[in-house]
Amino acid sequence: MKNILTILLLSSIFYSAFAQQACATFTEIPLRTFTTIPQNECYYLKDTNNELNDYVGTWKAMWNNKIVFVTFKKIINKYNNTLHYNKDYLIASFKTLDINGNILYDNTFLDDDSKKIKGGKFRKADDRYSLVYIDLCHTSGDIRINFNNLAKTELQWNYLQDKYEWLDSDCFFYNYPPDQLPNPLPKAAIFVKQ
Repeated sequence: MKNILTILLLSSIFYSAFAQQACATFTEIPLRTFTTIPQNECYYLKDTNNELNDYVGTWKAMWNNKIVFVTFKKIINKYNNTLHYNKDYLIASFKTLDINGNILYDNTFLDDDSKKIKGGKFRKADDRYSLVYIDLCHTSGDIRINFNNLAKTELQWNYLQDKYEWLDSDCFFYNYPPDQLPNPLPKAAIFVKQ
């Protein structure tokens, strides 16, 4: 079993490296491209206007007697195995505390590839940046962020959590009543840049 896992891991690394190195140069297209990008070609969805830079850093919000710190980091020119092209995007980690400062959730120690919040792109419909959150026992949802002021020191946060309809029996809160399921992130909040 160990040999099979090793072979699969090495194959995945080789395929990913081959897919990235197959292109000597990339055709750069702006991050705000709203048309379909051809797969398996040498495209790079680039933050040409450096819009993502304004989100980078640590942000703080309070909600329901909790304090949450979200730290955004910009990833540059990374190959996306699902989309099959390179892109710039945000990732985020967070720490949630109760009102007394006790840590309720903390994933700030995870490496970049293991982050629970990963960015997508700007939405054409409402100009918000869209991210996906996947964490505890398949807890997941969509996060949409945008600036709340011209100084870009306040961030409007909206989190649309998926329903817990697909929790499996291995999840440690499988039998919890719905009102006791974990809620590590606010549904809506204003974050202030730290």
